[in-house]
Amino acid sequence: MINKALRIMIADPQHFQRLRLERDFNREGYYCIAPVSSLEEMLTLLEYGDTAFDLVLINASLTLDVRFNLLAFCLDHPLIRQAFIYDVPEHRLARLGAKVKARIVFSSIQLPEGVPIKQLIHKVDPPPNDPAHKTVSHL
Repeated sequence: MINKALRIMIADPQHFQRLRLERDFNREGYYCIAPVSSLEEMLTLLEYGDTAFDLVLINASLTLDVRFNLLAFCLDHPLIRQAFIYDVPEHRLARLGAKVKARIVFSSIQLPEGVPIKQLIHKVDPPPNDPAHKTVSHL
C-alpha cells in the first residue's frame, strides 16, 4: 500500500528536470512533493521545516559553485531520512563511495527517471510484505 503522506523534495536547478521527476513520482502515486531550484531554497525549507522529508533528491550541480559538503549535511540533518544525490562527476564517485552510508546514495546518473525512481521508492516505502518493511507509528 502506498504511503500517500511520504514527503519528497526534489532539488534541481533545471525546471524541466524537476517536472520530469515529479511526474515519475506522481505516476507511482506520490504527490507530497516539494520542488526547489537552488541550494538556498533547499536549505531554507530544511531550516524552517518541522516535518522530515522521507526522500530528498539533490542534483550535485547545486553545489558546484560553492564549497558545500552534501554528504555531511545530509548525514547530520534530522529532517532528511534518505538522500539520493545524482549527477555526481565520475571522478568524485570513487571517493564518495567509500564514505556512503545506507541512507545516502550517490550516482552519476544525470536524471534518475523510471527504474531508478522505482528503486528509490521501494527503499523508502517498501511494500508491506517486504521483510525490510517496518511499521512506523506517528504520534
